[in-house]
Amino acid sequence: MAGYMRTEKGDSMQSSNAARQVSDKGAPSPPEPDVAGIDISVVVCTRNSESTLKECLHSVRANGPRQLIIIDGKSTDDTLEIAREFTHEVYSDEGRGIASARQLGAEKATGRYVAYVDSDVVVPAGCLNTMIAELEQSGYAAIHAQVVAPDDSGSYWEWAEDQHFKAAFNKIGERKTLGAIAVLYRRDVLLEHRFDPCFSFFGAPEDGDLSFRLSEAGYKLGVSSAVVYHRHRATLWAFLRQRFAYGRGNALFLWKHRSWRHLVGPFLMVPFGLSMCLRKRSFGTLPYYVVWSLAASAGLVLEFARMALVGTVGHRPDQQE
Repeated sequence: MAGYMRTEKGDSMQSSNAARQVSDKGAPSPPEPDVAGIDISVVVCTRNSESTLKECLHSVRANGPRQLIIIDGKSTDDTLEIAREFTHEVYSDEGRGIASARQLGAEKATGRYVAYVDSDVVVPAGCLNTMIAELEQSGYAAIHAQVVAPDDSGSYWEWAEDQHFKAAFNKIGERKTLGAIAVLYRRDVLLEHRFDPCFSFFGAPEDGDLSFRLSEAGYKLGVSSAVVYHRHRATLWAFLRQRFAYGRGNALFLWKHRSWRHLVGPFLMVPFGLSMCLRKRSFGTLPYYVVWSLAASAGLVLEFARMALVGTVGHRPDQQE
């Protein structure tokens, strides 16, 4: 892309300080549907996110997208009221789950690019422009921002997750699979390849499934130099629940793709964590990896047992009529 300029991490960190401050004057008036902006539609899939959504949407609006879309998963708190302060385009996934919500966002989008931003993320000003520039320069079909914790993250679990992202994910360059904390796709790719609605439950790897299929089809995916701020799980219970769900997701992914890496992955988190600790000569994150391994392994085993009981093991989702 002409005029490409890489945003250094320091610049992204500095600009985030302003982005993370929620205005005391209240949310801006809802924009008109044809509001001018960069050629990108931002989709925020959310459910009961009243505590983080306003901060997220303020930061998204500061990036100047052409379109802001909220897909709600039947929230029972003030999520919908907050969402409508920022955009007229608020839709429901009717309880069909995260994969359907993401695909609905792509279908409602009008921009050349679609960015998925989680409702507990803050996007520094200029982040989306940087991601578009790097996607075009590298010929990617999708690009994910680097992920760090906000300065006010105070729990052990937030700190350990932050250390994991910095060590295992936050490296500029090509990847085979991507998550969806803050990811940008070419819209035409999303419309052609689509999220698989079988990945509907909390923790399901709908993002990993799509990016895996894109990689298998020859598309390039990557990680940007741009940085976003993500509020990681702050308590042991929340972390356990999330990792248990990830284990269930691993079972479903293995069921569909016959990917044995997703079978052994949860059991290998302790050796992986130990190797990371030895490399850094610090064992502070080892409990994090032990808990991750136990919770994810339990989720994987129990999901396989559930699928065996209902007769779904051995029949892949992509073989269903």
